[in-house]
Amino acid sequence: MNGERKTINRLNGKISVVLRYFGEVAADILCPKKCIVCGCLVPLGRKESICCDCMSSIGKNSAVVIEPDSYFEEVIGAVPYEGNIRKSMIRFKFNSRRYLYSAFGYCIYSLIKDREFLKDYHIICPVPIHPLRSREYNQSSLIAKYIADRLGLKLCDDMLLKVKNISPLSSMGYSLRRSSVLGVFDFNLKYDIFGKNIILLDDIFTTGSTANECAKILRMYGAANVIVLAACHGEQKGDNGHGDATDLGY
Repeated sequence: MNGERKTINRLNGKISVVLRYFGEVAADILCPKKCIVCGCLVPLGRKESICCDCMSSIGKNSAVVIEPDSYFEEVIGAVPYEGNIRKSMIRFKFNSRRYLYSAFGYCIYSLIKDREFLKDYHIICPVPIHPLRSREYNQSSLIAKYIADRLGLKLCDDMLLKVKNISPLSSMGYSLRRSSVLGVFDFNLKYDIFGKNIILLDDIFTTGSTANECAKILRMYGAANVIVLAACHGEQKGDNGHGDATDLGY
């Protein structure tokens, strides 16, 4: 009896996988996916919205940022926050394009999968969003899960808590960003990270204000080192904000 039940469960599992695949193909036919980098149509059934040519050239436009006075060791930014990539990220964050998490996740994964530091980093946590923020999901958490699943990392998506609901940083200049994030994040005391190395996942790294404040909290509660992974990297000069959500009419 138990053997028959196990056989039925395995069969149901295989059927579910097949149905899920054909469901994704049907969705692609009705609403074709476009590459987040170049904007071309990607093959039917591909999970990641990124074409083969762009997949192979991700590392050419990546960035590594090291700031001596910061609380993190370094930042690895996968793709530049410009052009089609910027539009895709804005739609991912503000227009419920949930499926784009896998494309941004792949961009990071392809850069770090062979990096030496992974031998010493086994925990990943995303930058949190406030519960009152009107979003269907935390985009950084979805990307973090993609990375965790492929690298065997422990995902702690509630390790950091956002306790103040401030205005979007995209509307602020450099100086205001730095001051606005003070006291915004807190640590979930159910975790013990004393002496451990933590990977912090952020969607966009520009001034580093958010990443540095989150890294500070992690270090305050015992983290030995913090490395930041960012899907996009950009540069903000002076006190002009990006105004992301309004640029595309969202």
